[in-house]
Amino acid sequence: MRRKPSTLVTLLTSLALLPLLSPTAMAGKGGKNKTITLMQLQDVHGHIAPHSSILKNDVLDPNAGGVAKLATLIKQVRADTPDSLLLAVGDTTHGSAEMLFSLGDAIMPMLNALDIDAFLPGNWDFGWGPRVYRQRFTPNTSITLAPNNRTTIAWRYPAGTGCNVPGGLNATTYADCHVTKANFPTVAINLYNYNETAAATTPGVPLGPRVHAPYVIKEVAGKKVAVLGITSDVVPQQAQAFNTGFRFTMGYKELPQDIAAAKAEGADLIVVLSELGLAKNVQLVKEFPEINVMFSGHTHERTPQAIVIPRGDDGKNIGIVTEAGEDDFLGRLDVKVSDGRITDWSWDLMEASSAVAEDPAIKAMVDEQRKTFVSGPDFQCHTFGVNAFPFGKGHTLCEPLDAIVGYTDPTIERFDVLEEIANNVMVDAFVDLARYVDPNLNADNSLSTTNGFRFDVTIFGRDDGFSGAITVGDLYDYYPIGAAVALAEFTGGRLLDHWEGILNNVFDPNPYRQRGGWFLGFTANMHFDVELNDDFPRTISEGRRIDLATINGKRVDRSKLYTLASCYPHGNPVDEVCRTSGATNVRFLNASRESTGPTDVFGNRQVDVNGAFTIVAPVNNENIFDPVRFANGGPLFLKVAPDNFVHPVDALRRYLANNDVTTVQHGLGRVNAVTGVPVSEFGGAGIVQPTQGAGPAWMKRELIQEDD
Repeated sequence: MRRKPSTLVTLLTSLALLPLLSPTAMAGKGGKNKTITLMQLQDVHGHIAPHSSILKNDVLDPNAGGVAKLATLIKQVRADTPDSLLLAVGDTTHGSAEMLFSLGDAIMPMLNALDIDAFLPGNWDFGWGPRVYRQRFTPNTSITLAPNNRTTIAWRYPAGTGCNVPGGLNATTYADCHVTKANFPTVAINLYNYNETAAATTPGVPLGPRVHAPYVIKEVAGKKVAVLGITSDVVPQQAQAFNTGFRFTMGYKELPQDIAAAKAEGADLIVVLSELGLAKNVQLVKEFPEINVMFSGHTHERTPQAIVIPRGDDGKNIGIVTEAGEDDFLGRLDVKVSDGRITDWSWDLMEASSAVAEDPAIKAMVDEQRKTFVSGPDFQCHTFGVNAFPFGKGHTLCEPLDAIVGYTDPTIERFDVLEEIANNVMVDAFVDLARYVDPNLNADNSLSTTNGFRFDVTIFGRDDGFSGAITVGDLYDYYPIGAAVALAEFTGGRLLDHWEGILNNVFDPNPYRQRGGWFLGFTANMHFDVELNDDFPRTISEGRRIDLATINGKRVDRSKLYTLASCYPHGNPVDEVCRTSGATNVRFLNASRESTGPTDVFGNRQVDVNGAFTIVAPVNNENIFDPVRFANGGPLFLKVAPDNFVHPVDALRRYLANNDVTTVQHGLGRVNAVTGVPVSEFGGAGIVQPTQGAGPAWMKRELIQEDD
C-alpha cells in the first residue's frame, strides 16, 4: 500500500497534466450502483443566527447562513435521498460571542438535533481548554471544569445550583457543572493523549493512546463508507492552554494503517475529513490513491467546482477534494463507487441564502440560546473566565450583540490572503489606544499587528447601499477569543524575521509546510512590498520575500526597539504577544469598569471604554505553565494579565465611537505584492490561499511512487 523510495515524480509537472474526468465522462459506469450522498458541513464557527454574507457570483445577501437554514438544506437532501451521510468538518463550537460566553455550549443543542454521522474537531474546537474539550467530545465524565470555565457558564445554571453556587467551587462532579456532551461520533487519527507531568521531568515521553477512534464505518446504499478524521496540526502554535494533555501529528504516518484497517472491515469508500487546510489535503489525495473523497476544512475556501485529482497510469482512479466555506453553504457530493473507485459523481455547493427558510425547530433553539445576548427583557451580562483567573473574574460583556457601535463605508470581509480592511481597523484601534495611554509612543516607534484569523462575518458598507452599521456581535465575530491587549518591545530584526516566517508559512511551495492563517494586519504607519513569485525565496537560509518594510516612511531598523501593541493569550510565556516571541518589557493595559448599569451574576460590569486606563506589569512573569506544580496540588497556569485587562473588543468599541471605517483611512495598500498573488493551481482564482504557494520549483514537494 505504501510506496517505495524508487521513482521520483514532480507533482506539478506530471500528475497535474493528466486529464480531469468530468461527471459526464464517467456517466453510465457502475450503473447498477446506488448513489451515495455525502453532505459537508464545514467551519460553522459558532454562527448560529443568519447574517450578511457574500455568496457565489459576488451576490451580497443580508440574511444568509446560520444553523437553522443549514438544517433546512440538510432536510432537503435527506428527503431527496435516504442514502446520505452528514459529515461535519471542524471549527464549530467557537467563533462568536455566543460561543465565547458559553464555552461553545450555545450551539450544542442544534448540533445534537442535526443527526451528524461523523464529526472532526478543528483547531478552534480546542479553544476552551482540554477539560471542556474532553467533557464535550469524549465519553469521559470524570473530568470537572476549572474555576475559570465555571465562571463562563455559571449564568446557565439557576442561582445556588451547578456552577452558580456560593464560592463557585462546590461542584465536584460532572453532573454538577458541565458542558453539553455531543451525541455524535468524533473521529481523529492524529490526536493523542500526553502526560505533561512526566514530560516535564523525563525526556522522550512517548505519545499516549489516541483520544478518539480513527474512523467510523457507515453502511449506505449497500456500501460500507469509512469516514476518517485528521484534526488540525496547528493547535500547538496557539495558546498553550489549548494543547495541554494533547499532542498532534499531521496524520501522514497514521493514514496507511487506518485506511488498511478500514478496508479490512470491508470499506468500499474511503472518505477523509481533514482540518489540515486545502493545500495539504490536495497533496494527501495525490499521495494516497486509496482516498476517494477528501472533505477539506480549516482554510475556509469555497469550491463551487470540486477539485478532481487523477491517479494511476490511466488517471481513472480519481480523488475528489472539496471545501464548503463556512455556515453560508452546505456541500453535497453524490458518488457511485465500484471496486474501490469512484465511477460517477456530482458536486453542489448549496447556498444557505435569503431564499432558504429557517427550520422552525432549530430556529426556536437558536432564539432560546440567543435571548440573553440580544436586546429584550431576557438580556443579561456575561463574563468569560479566562485561563488562570479565579472564579468570577474575567472579560465581561454588558451590551446587547445587536447594539450599534460604529459605521463603515466599505464592505468588510476576510477574503484576501495578504491584507483586509477588517485587520487594518483592528490594529489601528489597538495602537490608537496604546498611544493614548502612553504619550511616548508615536508613529515612528509603535505599531500593531493582528493574526491572519479567518473567522468572521461580512459587514455590508454604505458604499454598497447598506446602512454600514457595525454591531457588538460583529466585533466578537472578528475577535472571538479572550486575549488581553498588551504592549511589548521588539527589535526591528526580530519583527522582520517573524514576518518573513509568516509569509513562508502562508506561501511555502511545499504544501506540508504551509500553516497558519493568512498574512497579518498592519497599522497605517506601516508599508510592505513583498515578492510572491517563483524567484523568492532564493535560498533556504535567506528566505526573504519582503523587499521593503517601512514604518512612518523609514525602513524598519533591525537594531531599533519598537513597541508592538497586540494581544496576549492567557497562559503563554511572557515573552510572546500574538504568536510573536522574543518580546521584552511586556505590560498590560488596565481599565476601569463602568460604575453604573447592569452586572453579571458575580456583580461585574464591563470595561468603561471612555474611562481611565493605566499600564501595569504582569501579575506573574516566570514559570507560567508548570505540570509538576499542578501534580503537587498547585495551579497548572499562573495568572499574568490584570483583573481589568482590556479585551480587543474593548479597544475596538472605543475606536469606532470616534472613527468611521473608510477606504481612505483603512483601505488596502499597506501590503503590496510586487508581482501579484499567484492564482491557485487547484480551485483557480476563487481560492484565497494558492495551493502551490509561491516559490521556485526545486522547493516543491515530490511524490515517491511505487515501482510497477
